[in-house]
Amino acid sequence: METELAKRNSRIRKSTAFNQWKHSPLMYFARPENLKKYIVLCLSFILLYSFADKLSNSIEISGTTIRLYDLTLPVISALLILYNKKAIPVLSLFALYSFHTQPLSQCLDTTSQLAAALVSTKVYFLATGKRGAVSFGRSSLSAQRIIWLICFNTIIFTLVQQWLLLKFHFISDINVLNTPTLINVQWMLTSCITGTPFCYLILRACYKPVWFFSYLNQLKTLITSGPRAIYQLIWVILVIGIMYCLIYLHGDTLIFTDYTIVWLLPVMLWGAICLGHALISPLWVVMLILLSDYIDNYISINNEFTFNHYVSHLALSCSMIFTFSLTIVIVGVLATRILKYIRSLKRLSLSEPHTGLPNLLALKNDIIRYPHSGLCIIQCPELNTLTQSHGITFRFEFVKAVFSYLSPLLMDNEKMFYSPGYGLILRLNKVDDDIIRPYYKAMSTFRFSWAEMEVGLNFGMAYMVYGKCINNLSYVVGQLNARAYVSLKQGKPEALNILHPGDQTVSSGAIRHLLQKSIDRKSFMLVAQPIVSTKNSSQYYEILIRMKTTNDKIFFPDTFLPVAEEAGLLAQVDLTVIEQTFQFMQSLDQSKSDTRFSINLTPQSLSRKDFLDSLNVLLKNYLIRPERIIFEIIESDIIDNINASSVLQELRKLGCQIAIDDFGTGASSYSRLKTLDVDILKIDGSFIRNVVNDKFDRLIVMSFCEAAKFKSLEVVAEFVESEEIKQMLISMGVEWLQGYHTGKPVPIESLWS
Repeated sequence: METELAKRNSRIRKSTAFNQWKHSPLMYFARPENLKKYIVLCLSFILLYSFADKLSNSIEISGTTIRLYDLTLPVISALLILYNKKAIPVLSLFALYSFHTQPLSQCLDTTSQLAAALVSTKVYFLATGKRGAVSFGRSSLSAQRIIWLICFNTIIFTLVQQWLLLKFHFISDINVLNTPTLINVQWMLTSCITGTPFCYLILRACYKPVWFFSYLNQLKTLITSGPRAIYQLIWVILVIGIMYCLIYLHGDTLIFTDYTIVWLLPVMLWGAICLGHALISPLWVVMLILLSDYIDNYISINNEFTFNHYVSHLALSCSMIFTFSLTIVIVGVLATRILKYIRSLKRLSLSEPHTGLPNLLALKNDIIRYPHSGLCIIQCPELNTLTQSHGITFRFEFVKAVFSYLSPLLMDNEKMFYSPGYGLILRLNKVDDDIIRPYYKAMSTFRFSWAEMEVGLNFGMAYMVYGKCINNLSYVVGQLNARAYVSLKQGKPEALNILHPGDQTVSSGAIRHLLQKSIDRKSFMLVAQPIVSTKNSSQYYEILIRMKTTNDKIFFPDTFLPVAEEAGLLAQVDLTVIEQTFQFMQSLDQSKSDTRFSINLTPQSLSRKDFLDSLNVLLKNYLIRPERIIFEIIESDIIDNINASSVLQELRKLGCQIAIDDFGTGASSYSRLKTLDVDILKIDGSFIRNVVNDKFDRLIVMSFCEAAKFKSLEVVAEFVESEEIKQMLISMGVEWLQGYHTGKPVPIESLWS
């Protein structure tokens, strides 16, 4: 028995030893492909360290040598972060080579660097685990890296270096609190916080070129998706100009001294926020190398009154540079995290939470991209009864099963969407009886398995061609849903020709005639809805339009604007509404001379080259101050409009304000908000309607408010229909409210009657 136990323990020891040997660095080197990579790594490290040593610049202060920007310690730290134990053989060979070829003072520096890097990275990996080796720029690791790889690393290096210098009689005592040592520490902190990510990037690029190419693609994306090219060009010019003033020797002129360093912070912060950490971090390293190399040009002892004066300037400048470096790195990392969060939030807003399927908001965005397609809705009323019997999970699993079942029938670019209130909605490239029939047949044969039963639900199917524009998607989907119930009774797909309620008896020709007459006679019915302030009693009015016939029949915009678009009259409608509004403003007495009005603009007006000229003529003829006018533009209207941005800029130069209407419903809302110069953000009512009860809508509105606050924009919330909604929005900091609760639309003539 004892013999068997001894044999078993022997096998365990051998197995353990084999596994340790298998995962040891020697076994790693035994593979030819790994050995080749390791040789590349060794050469890369040696070359990078030598290059970093050559770039380091030093000065003597009170017998203390200060290396202003030193990348040698970051090179060693980066190697250990990237390869951990695999880096030990490289560092061992490097240490042996250094001790045999370098003078004693330099050997002491190298020993201090190795000791500090080994201790700090060991503690760092104990705190973070294996995930500590990932690329820099991760906000979740920023605190750990600042504590261990920057502060702790610098402290260990300074203490070990001072102790070694004392032991070998290079200094008489240790004083880490004198000014030269503090300057040295601050420069080393700066070197670690900026140089470690930079050296990590270079070493990883040499070891894995494929990763480096993906990094370059990331930089390309940051540039192309960042601010407009003109802003990036201005930023580059500012950076070059400030650096020129700092490194160019030009006597005692103020802008050619360390005073100019202060201007680097706002410029580089803008770059970190708008262009990202991955691009700004390497650029800042290059700038720091230049600042350290040419320090005598902006802090020269020859230009100072005393030596102490020079030391004070040097201490202050290195403090600013370290503070700037820390701020730029942290802001860059946080900006990257916020942008990722916004993108994630946007993805969530476009999907139904229980099924993960695209929702109505995603459909609204999709319609903008494919304006000549059609819609088909599938409604199963029996699902409500079965949900009551089997639970809400039954509904969502059924919907997902239908989605998977019908997906193979979809053509290229066609998609399905889901709304719990309506059912599945298909956006098809084309719709007619022949195209819809296969879908109807497929649904007729579909069977859903649940527990031990298999069911086929009765359903209705309705479809329509939505043409060029749907101004009210909810209304259209509602009409399709109603038509689907007719389909359920008829037993066949039903086509829908959408018209505004009550307008079925009016032909498009009659609407076109009335539209032309309203333009020619300037006889649109103007309706004004107040937009009230949450901070004081001030308010302004949004102008809404109607068409009124001689027998007092009223047509709403959803009826006649599609006709105007088809006829190419939208720009004329805009100018007519503007002129009618100006006429009314001119008729007001002096006490109302500061009242502001908001007018909607269509994309056709923004595209016309003569729009600004016509507007200027109207402003002059009716003596209207531009500050009293706000122009509203639906965010989706400017997605592909090249002329829109320039027109909006000219309107703002005149003194008019610009508002983005229905914000949040168009594609790439945040992307356009970042690049557009506007004054007001109007949050779409679909987010406001359920803001009290729906936590997700509340988070969306809060994110919009934060984005607007960052851009210094005023926020207007639409569809404020209750006191609860009003109070919720006030607590979020929304400045302006619009809705039936705060004021209903009334004819403009009756505003003060």
